[in-house]
Amino acid sequence: MASNRRTPEQIRADIAASRHAMTVGLEGLVSEVHPSAIKNTVKEVAQDMADEAKQSAFDSVRRARGWFVDENGVRWDHVGTVTIAVVGVVTVVAAVSGLSKFARRGITK
Repeated sequence: MASNRRTPEQIRADIAASRHAMTVGLEGLVSEVHPSAIKNTVKEVAQDMADEAKQSAFDSVRRARGWFVDENGVRWDHVGTVTIAVVGVVTVVAAVSGLSKFARRGITK
């Protein structure tokens, strides 16, 4: 029958290996929760978010510009459509504002 007993050298080696693994784990944990590490992580995340927002804005401008300008030049039909829409919205807002002022004057008198 084979003996499952370990020698003192094997036990010491296991303890040393466990001690080393625990030390490495604790050093890693400390480096992750250290204020400067957290600051750097937050800084990197914020920079990534800013870069994504910047790229999204550039893409939106590029798409909008592509709607108004193509390889043949300015697309006046689209410019006119947007101009008419803006004038219409401004007219409606002005009319609603005027009607609300008129209604308030009528109610208060």
